[in-house]
Amino acid sequence: MSDRDREPQPPSDDAGAGGPEDPSRRRALAIGVSVLGGGLVVAPLVPALGFVGFPLRGAVTSAGGDFIAAGSRAQFGPTIPIKVDLYADRRDAWAVERQVKIGSCWVLERDGELKAFSTVCPHLGCAIEYDEEASAFRCPCHRSEFDLDGTPVEGPSPRGLDTLEVKQDAGLVAIRYQRFRQGVGEKVEA
Repeated sequence: MSDRDREPQPPSDDAGAGGPEDPSRRRALAIGVSVLGGGLVVAPLVPALGFVGFPLRGAVTSAGGDFIAAGSRAQFGPTIPIKVDLYADRRDAWAVERQVKIGSCWVLERDGELKAFSTVCPHLGCAIEYDEEASAFRCPCHRSEFDLDGTPVEGPSPRGLDTLEVKQDAGLVAIRYQRFRQGVGEKVEA
């Protein structure tokens, strides 16, 4: 072997910049493959996260909100309130239940127009019943009593019975059912 063979030789032009042994090219290729692989992993996650996060974007439970048919105008008179159960579709996040009872109300005619009162006591949310002998609405839990106009007569209720919006069209009655906060003096939708 000659002295020339023992000396380190400079790299040949074949392995120079841009050749197959260039570390910067390898690194760029590895980064490109990583980005592409990461994109393939993230792409299906975006719609999945949107689906899972759907309930966080707004009201997910709804029932009613619109007017609900309550019956014909002829069935409601001025002396005895009629209890009406209201049914509507209820949506809870992704599930929809058809024609679920969302609440009840007392309907009667006062001064020539129909009034609807929620059956939920404004005090603590007990069910209001009508006492035909006393001609008054009563809460059996805490002894609140209301006259036929919904005005409190006695008991701890902080306000009168909550009225609901009534609409009449072609002899049919429809009611917009709402829930209100209990235990407060003003009528605030819950």
